[in-house]
Amino acid sequence: ITNNLRMRLLVALGVLASLVCSLSPSDREKFSSVFNEPIQSLKAAYQVAVARNILQLPSLDSVCEYAVNSGDLILGDLYFASHIVKIQGCQFSTEGVEDFLNNELSSDIDETNMNAIFKAVSSLSNFGMAIDESVSEKIASLVKEEDSVIAHSLAYLAAAALPGEASTDLVDSIEDIAHRADTIGNAMSFEGGLMETSMFLKGASVLSNKAGKTALTDQMTQKFANYIVSNKDKAGQSNLFYTLVGLDALSSSTLVPTHLVVLDNSAVISENQRSLKVALVNPLGEAVRDSTAKIVSAKGTEGQAIFTPGPMAGGDGSFEVSASELARGVFSAELGFELPSGYLAPDDSTIKVKCVLPVELKNPTFKLIDVDDSRVVVSSDLSGGAAQGKADLSTRLIFDFSLADADGDVTLHQVFVRFTNVQTNQNVYFIAQADLKKKYTVDLNFRSAAAKSFGSVGGEYKVDLIVGDATLPQAMIVDVASLVLEIPDSKEGATAVSKQAKPEITHMFRQPEKRPPQIISMVFTGLVLLPAVILLGVWAKLGANISNFQFSLGAVGFHGGLLAIIAIYINFFLGVNMFTTVKCLSGVVIITFLCGQRLLSSVAAAKKAK
Repeated sequence: ITNNLRMRLLVALGVLASLVCSLSPSDREKFSSVFNEPIQSLKAAYQVAVARNILQLPSLDSVCEYAVNSGDLILGDLYFASHIVKIQGCQFSTEGVEDFLNNELSSDIDETNMNAIFKAVSSLSNFGMAIDESVSEKIASLVKEEDSVIAHSLAYLAAAALPGEASTDLVDSIEDIAHRADTIGNAMSFEGGLMETSMFLKGASVLSNKAGKTALTDQMTQKFANYIVSNKDKAGQSNLFYTLVGLDALSSSTLVPTHLVVLDNSAVISENQRSLKVALVNPLGEAVRDSTAKIVSAKGTEGQAIFTPGPMAGGDGSFEVSASELARGVFSAELGFELPSGYLAPDDSTIKVKCVLPVELKNPTFKLIDVDDSRVVVSSDLSGGAAQGKADLSTRLIFDFSLADADGDVTLHQVFVRFTNVQTNQNVYFIAQADLKKKYTVDLNFRSAAAKSFGSVGGEYKVDLIVGDATLPQAMIVDVASLVLEIPDSKEGATAVSKQAKPEITHMFRQPEKRPPQIISMVFTGLVLLPAVILLGVWAKLGANISNFQFSLGAVGFHGGLLAIIAIYINFFLGVNMFTTVKCLSGVVIITFLCGQRLLSSVAAAKKAK
């Protein structure tokens, strides 16, 4: 995978994560600061002039100095200088410039290229000099010969600067060239990256405007916009310059994508801030004039509505609507727009609106009960402030309460009681559970919780109720009680015990089984050897003549092989694994077979000789 493709994949993944197809005010500030830095070259001066013109910023005098001082007749320098002169009206000597540029245009087609023709045509147009219409034929020939994305892009830009009507063939080819772009998720770009994509969009935009025809589809326009804006955080003046060129092309095209922006963090409404403010902007972040907006619907998951369907106040791209009623929760506000001709409706016209409302503590009851005596030691409704009390291992704590807003009792996501040790700042948390009637309860038995939750650490504890939820303006913390917890094993005692030596662990292994008496083992061994004794006796009775043994290679090899096989089997039974046994047998068996065959042949021959 090439570095260029890898970068395009990363950009596409960023687009998938967050679809934003316009510059934000902070983005415009960043671009403004980049194009306000000291200029080091004529090319940099050209980029600064074009970028500040797109951003509608005041011109810099230092830019003209670079244009005026570029007196050499060099095509690239004249191209840069002509743009600066056109944008800022610099005093520039054009002596010999027109003849030089026309000579470039009159060059044989084999000696020039699309880049040279484009720069010559653009320079003549920027200087306000006449351009021969016959150049269009040379443009058509060169673009067919080179047939690249950048060649077509430069051809569109050059053709748009020529007098007369736009070339129909070039206009029709815009969509065909766009199909060469790679689509990854919701972004489209060419293999050449940001520069190639931006130049294509610029060329397609100016040629389409001249022809009065929309060349790209709605979907293509939106996906190209997603890719261009995804490059807004790249480093380097050149990258930011081509980002602006692409966005300017999209903002001035015959088909302009728009983006819906929430203003002043107004997607969170409350009792103090009931208005939702939005803006409709083009890719450069500029408001879309002559547009209107309306609320289509704004309902929560349970069907409750906070905005009345109808027109939104405001105009010229900025709109506002006030909540008709407040209801806790997250709502989907669907907006509708009427846009000027040539503008695309936002890709996503739905805004998540969160309504946050405060809650209050209702009917709190804090009790400390002596379990042994079944006696209530402390009971408080917190009306006089935090409760005071002592607790030990025989104490049970019960804290009941409800949470309510203007519409009644509610249940929230994060409700818990915090115990904070005043001396050590150790925190212990217990979750408050709500029943079907939306009543919360914390029931704590210190006998079981002392070691498990409090780590056997006694002392003075501050008890707080903490309530948090996405629909609250801020977390609510209520001071519930000040409690002295008396636990026999303090923190110091527990620490001392943990440092003592552990008792030694003595392992008891399994006792060996009892062996039989020696006489029984000897008798068993004799019985095992008895078959061998019987074999020798039978051989003696049959008159076996060992002295008649022939000491030949076959006889010795055969009988030795038999003994070796028996030895291998004995080793197998004593512990040698099967694979080793098979390896040993494979060699011995072959030798034994060959020697046995030779021995039997010699015995047969001896009998025949007799």
